[in-house]
Amino acid sequence: MNEILELQSGQVAYISSLMAGFSLSIAVQIIRSKNLQGIATVSYILFTLTALLFLIALYVDVSLNLRLIGIENFADETLKQIATIRSISTSIATSAFFLFILSIGLVGWLRSKRAGIFSTILVLLSLVTIATVRSVISGLPV
Repeated sequence: MNEILELQSGQVAYISSLMAGFSLSIAVQIIRSKNLQGIATVSYILFTLTALLFLIALYVDVSLNLRLIGIENFADETLKQIATIRSISTSIATSAFFLFILSIGLVGWLRSKRAGIFSTILVLLSLVTIATVRSVISGLPV
């Protein structure tokens, strides 16, 4: 059980740390562009929020791993608490991931109307694809 928990938490922590870095880098680039359009401000705020959500997910998973190092057997109540914590962390990381995708759609509008339309279409296609795949994965027999 502990190996599976470490693998799950480690994956979420790794992805969250990378995505937090990407999100913050994009937010900084938006600031550096000195673009004063409202869409630039909204994009900056969304990428900053995305980075913060990924950092929260990272913190939760790393903290959980550090707390559970060396423990081999868990009581049923502890397993329930761990599952709840993991669910919260994964939900935060998933929300951040979707927010990151939506923020990408906004960035195109900073370039031009054509780029904005194109980026929005690509984001919508990405979200439909992710929703479809997620539905198939959720439907797998366990």
